[in-house]
Amino acid sequence: MLKRITAALVAVVMLSACTPSKQYEGSKSDGAFFTVPNGWKKVDGAALNKVEAKNANQDELDRLSMVTYQVGFTKAKKIDPKEIFLLEPTNDPVLYVRIRDLFPEERNAISLNTLRNLVLPITDILDGTIPNDRKFELYDDQEINEVGGRGVSLLYSFDYNGINETVSQVALMSNDQNKIYVFIIRCSTECYNKNIDEIDEIVNSFTVKGAK
Repeated sequence: MLKRITAALVAVVMLSACTPSKQYEGSKSDGAFFTVPNGWKKVDGAALNKVEAKNANQDELDRLSMVTYQVGFTKAKKIDPKEIFLLEPTNDPVLYVRIRDLFPEERNAISLNTLRNLVLPITDILDGTIPNDRKFELYDDQEINEVGGRGVSLLYSFDYNGINETVSQVALMSNDQNKIYVFIIRCSTECYNKNIDEIDEIVNSFTVKGAK
């Protein structure tokens, strides 16, 4: 009996040792990589493309045709793919990653402030151009330099339909100005604070080495 229990324990230990605690994700061709914990549900690019293409106008379809990689993840047990694109606060963290080639006319028009304003008109809120009626708060704003690009890393919160949401946003432009990399993880502020260690690890794992 003792031998059987010992053998079973050894088998469990060996299985645990062989099971990675993280999912290694990203796009080798775009040179962007990150990790998410095992157990997070993946929403693949095909599902997101389908949602984005639905009811899209021609300009939106043209931009979609330039997307080289996009994916979503959530800690929730299930999620509708369209929720990846929404701003509504969630009870579980939601991650969205998007890499897109830029049109020639965009390449010289994108600034660091453009990258800051991808989700909300942050610079206009901060300089008072538009009213801060969503109780927007900026906690961190850093310029970052990766091997494959330059951009910004932001942490902020705002109210949405009476619920406060926290967003970590990383956005970079490739060194050759051909690509934009967007990495956003968000949920209600209560959820964010509850999962902050896990979220920080995901954000810190995001690396842009550049397209090959």
